[in-house]
Amino acid sequence: MNAASKPLSEAVLRRLTNDAVTSFLGEAERYEAAARPGLQLALSNEPVADMNMLIVGAGADHDHFRNMVSSCLDRRIPFLVMIYPDTGKALDDIAADLGLNYAVDFPIMVRDDLPLEPSGNPDVEVVRAHGVEDADASADVMASAYSMPKVSVLRALPASLFDTTGADVYVARINGEAVGTVTMTYHGETCGIWAMGTDAARQRGGIGLRLLSTAMVQARNSGTRRFFLGATPAGFRLYEGLGFETVCSARVWVSGETHQA
Repeated sequence: MNAASKPLSEAVLRRLTNDAVTSFLGEAERYEAAARPGLQLALSNEPVADMNMLIVGAGADHDHFRNMVSSCLDRRIPFLVMIYPDTGKALDDIAADLGLNYAVDFPIMVRDDLPLEPSGNPDVEVVRAHGVEDADASADVMASAYSMPKVSVLRALPASLFDTTGADVYVARINGEAVGTVTMTYHGETCGIWAMGTDAARQRGGIGLRLLSTAMVQARNSGTRRFFLGATPAGFRLYEGLGFETVCSARVWVSGETHQA
């Protein structure tokens, strides 16, 4: 059985999340990573919790978990901890003891190889982004959609990310104005979806649906057969409407503020 045909179980999704976060943040100007069994830490070192993540799964040692969390706290880095359910509840107690705040249950959703066509607002043009100009446009959208400092977005997601083989960034425009962005990471025939955002003044206009469905069709045309993502409450209905189904829900703890809730 090859990697593409394995079911996207909780354990597989956690490993894919580890790989995806490394691809997504790996071009950050101040990127750092550390790993232990069951633990993957990826830091952009930007003052934005959503750009610094600790992914936790089965087999995570309690002392290693405590040390990784304490190190981030000592450095005053805002960060997220995503705890997959196969870990059990003991690490939640440690997170709370260390002063982290529970933010949200985070549905991890999968879409299998089903028919798909672009849908949503037909006035939206969606293009695969590249270069400094598109990086700036994507950062404008991210800053608006998630109330992030644009300078942090540009350092964490620089133009070099757009030209890597492991990821694509798509930008949606209306009359030339950037109004949406999404990042796709590639793992064999499986694709991860990250940083899906629509300009705050343009939400609920069919932009996100057009952007994501078009990007997914492009990925399928290049050989992708399955997709996975973590759904915020704001995006859950969109993803469900596109045929995504929840496999498990991770628990998100945060030091600082997060836009995942």
